[in-house]
This record gives sequence, structure tokens and C-alpha cells, in this order.
Amino acid sequence: MNKWFLLLVIFFYGCATHFTVPSEEALKHPFPPVNNQVKTTLYSPEFTSARLDREGLAILGILKGGPEGLRQNAAFELFQGLRAFFPATRIIPRKDVINRARNNEREHALDQLLIAYDERRVIDSEALKHWQKAEGVRYFLVAQVPYNDRHTRGDMMQLGEDGVAGKVYSFSSGPSPILHTVEKKISLTAEVWDAKCGTIVWKGEGHAEIAEPVKLERVRVEDLFTMLTRDVLFEMNTTISKQNKTTGATPVSTNEC
Repeated sequence: MNKWFLLLVIFFYGCATHFTVPSEEALKHPFPPVNNQVKTTLYSPEFTSARLDREGLAILGILKGGPEGLRQNAAFELFQGLRAFFPATRIIPRKDVINRARNNEREHALDQLLIAYDERRVIDSEALKHWQKAEGVRYFLVAQVPYNDRHTRGDMMQLGEDGVAGKVYSFSSGPSPILHTVEKKISLTAEVWDAKCGTIVWKGEGHAEIAEPVKLERVRVEDLFTMLTRDVLFEMNTTISKQNKTTGATPVSTNEC
């Protein structure tokens, strides 16, 4: 991915306020390549941008699978990305759904809905219709961060092996690793469900990873996730746009489900 595109993503979106400025030494070197893969599937030909604009979408929840801070960041990045790619669509953020559920004493019901979905990968269609009435939108997005990891890689330095004869070298902590590379990997899955029909209409999956020299590190896991989120939503927009060209901007079918 282009160096300047990644920098723009980092500095102009949610993680920018927490970003550590790269060192002068880091900026002298070529930008590290990002390996990312994204796949999206459109399950319903009736799910078009025109219908999405008309019916609206709410971020129903971010499933368990990562720290709460990362899940909150995921909800924020998804909300920002959806607003950017679908500016005419009413997008309800996760925090508004949670606050409304809490105010109506339905927070436990929301948690149970997401837990049941996580276990069976199918949303209770009747329960989803309740949230359709509560939020006033037809489509609901559920996402998860199945994998996020940051670790360093290095070589083990076997100190003492070439010591002076007759001397004993003792290292209480054992051999010392020489760290030279920091690796970050993260993945994202997202699904959009149609509350009216009780079916999934779109799914996106993405994975991104980067490896940098320890002394030249400049990209955080959160920054990598920001980029990955935009890539997944970009493909969502592209997939729907292609469908629009096939069926026309306005669906002609009256049998929506």
C-alpha cells in the first residue's frame, strides 16, 4: 500500500490523536510494505446503496474477542468509515444503540442477542425486528476483531560460550535476545443483516500485517486496524456499486425477501 496513503489514514482518522511521531531516523528509510487481504460477499441483490440510503444502518455490536478498548476503537472506525463511504445513509453508532438499550432497560437483551449470535452465527430474526423498531433502521452491522497481535522477533545471543578458559560466566536471566523486528497482525470480520427479512445481506473479511525494524517502528496495531477497516468498507462500497450498475440505482423487485 502507498506510503502517503497510509500516513493520511493514520493522521486524519480516529487513531491520529494517539499516534507517536516517527523518529527522524525512521523517516529516512523506505516505508515498510503492508500485506493486506480483503474479501467481501454480497448475499442479496436487493442490498443496494439506494436501499441503504433509504432504510439506514445501525452498528449493533462488536463481538467479544479483543480488549474493550480495541472494540470501542473498532466501533468508532466502522462508524467513521461508513459515514465516509455512504454519506447519504443514516448511520447509527454503536454507543447510541447501547445508550438507548440502557435507557429502555434492554441492555441485557442486547448482550444476549450478540452472545447467541456469536455462538450460532445466526441472528434471532424476531429479536432483530425489535431493534429495527427501536432504532428506526432496517440494516444492522455486527463486527468482530478475531485476531490482533504485536510481538518482536530476534536472535538469541549465547553469551559466555567463548569466555576465557578457567572462568565461569553466570547469567541469571539466561541468554539475551537481540530484537530486530516488530511484527503486527490484525483481522476484521463484519456482517450486515436485514431486519425485515431476517437474513444476512453482506459480509466482509480482512487481514493486515506489517513488519518493521524495532528502531524504525512507526505504525501501531491501531493504525493498521484503521487502514484495514477502510479497506473492508471500500470493498463493501465497491461491491454494492457494481450491483447498482447491474440492477439499476433503484431495485425493481417487489419481493424484497
